[in-house]
Amino acid sequence: MKKICLLYCLLAFTNFAFAQNIDLTKFEKERNRIQKNSMIALAGWSVANIVVSGIATDTRNIEMRNFHQMNVMWGAVNLAIAGLGYWGAAKEKINNPVLADVLKHQNRVQKTYLINAGLDVVYIAAGLIMNKTSDNQKKPEKFKGYGNSIMLQGGFLLIFDAINYAIHKKHGKNERPGFF
Repeated sequence: MKKICLLYCLLAFTNFAFAQNIDLTKFEKERNRIQKNSMIALAGWSVANIVVSGIATDTRNIEMRNFHQMNVMWGAVNLAIAGLGYWGAAKEKINNPVLADVLKHQNRVQKTYLINAGLDVVYIAAGLIMNKTSDNQKKPEKFKGYGNSIMLQGGFLLIFDAINYAIHKKHGKNERPGFF
């Protein structure tokens, strides 16, 4: 009887461990899917900046030309970040994840978006300072145009990072397997 009880407990534990593994895999795949989608959204914003502002740089208004030039530069950097982020998510192997790694991934992605949001506030402030101090510069149109662009890009990125933080936080709370 003891052997049967022990065998039953062992089978129940194995079944429970297998169910956890399936849930962890599903959880990690969803986190990865969310990350890929956010990189596609960032790439879309980047391409729009490069194309629209690339065309709009052909203007006689020096301030607007500088605004659009900076948008193209930000677009190129953001496109590179989006490409590398998507590539990293696409090559990620999600086979038999362990709880510690799943928690580490979830916390890391949320922390990354929070840190980025803080940087976005710095970008907005830097753009505002450039804009407000432009009259004291040798090339005020350049400072004002660049400052306005940096505020726009920082504002977009702040919204982007806040939304992605919220999505990942919700995923972490609502989609957690029952054993978290």
